Amino acid sequence: MRDEQILDVTDLTLRFGADKSGQGGLLAVNNVSFGLNRQETLSIVGESGSGKTTIGRCIARLYEPNAGQITFRSEGGEVDLTHMSKAELRPIRQQIQMLFQDPNASLNSRMRIGDLVAEPLNIHRIGTPAERRDRVVSLLERVGLGADTVNRYPHQLSGGQRQRVGIARALTVSPRLLICDEPVSALDVSVQAQVLNLLRDLQDEMGLSYIFVSHDLGVVDYISDRVMVLYLGTIMELATRDDLFAAPAHPYTRALLDAMPSRRDGRHRKRKVLTGEIAGPTLKRQGCVFAGRCPHATDLCQREAPVLRPWARNPATSVACHHADALDLSTEETTI
Repeated sequence: MRDEQILDVTDLTLRFGADKSGQGGLLAVNNVSFGLNRQETLSIVGESGSGKTTIGRCIARLYEPNAGQITFRSEGGEVDLTHMSKAELRPIRQQIQMLFQDPNASLNSRMRIGDLVAEPLNIHRIGTPAERRDRVVSLLERVGLGADTVNRYPHQLSGGQRQRVGIARALTVSPRLLICDEPVSALDVSVQAQVLNLLRDLQDEMGLSYIFVSHDLGVVDYISDRVMVLYLGTIMELATRDDLFAAPAHPYTRALLDAMPSRRDGRHRKRKVLTGEIAGPTLKRQGCVFAGRCPHATDLCQREAPVLRPWARNPATSVACHHADALDLSTEETTI
């Protein structure tokens, strides 16, 4: 089952404020392509403003992309999400759910927990009222909350409990894909571990696939099967978790790893701080988007944008860098 691809994103592009031709405005996502398998966790990492959340919202069709294709393998077969009307999307939305960063903002403070969790069932008219109540109680208990939680309000719960409510709410309609947008960033470290363990257990039980958006590489290291590194809406590197943390192929990935408070290898090396100009989202881009900050950039990098391609040293890793094959990033250290 794990080798069954359920999502295929091809050349996804989004410009905020674009004209009718799809040009101008702010380039948030730039020709992004990737796939996702059944019961796989793909994490998307990068600095704030890199387009991580935007990609997730495009897949959920909360944002309308300007170009590209999003193919989803639903229970009824493959569908092209990018060209579906709102009416056509309605049954598909049951199979693609989102878990948001701030449980305070995503839960209506005036509604009881039972009503909040039941809301997707009501919207999609699933089951009888009695069946819905049973489903709500069962899911609340599964995520570690008691049946008495149904009569409480969000403000009466802790942050971790509210996020568990968000998880239960997303699972009521039995999705195949869960898009997790910084789901533990607002929680204490001890609570983060509990929620992450819960997500992993639920994935095994229900065969869920996750797109996991995060800026915390420690969390990403724990939860991921593969990792996509994003910079200004462009993929820099796409690799398995172990390959990326052990042997990064792109200078930007190296900088992100070196900025972690603690590292896998426990080594301490002298850091080189990245300097230079960050390419603006409204500028006409020429060359590599990271060239202005990259310590290895050459004239070629300034002139020509690299293509995401298999890395010669490890074809399982894809990297967008002209010089990746020649660089040895295992012995140097930079930080952003």
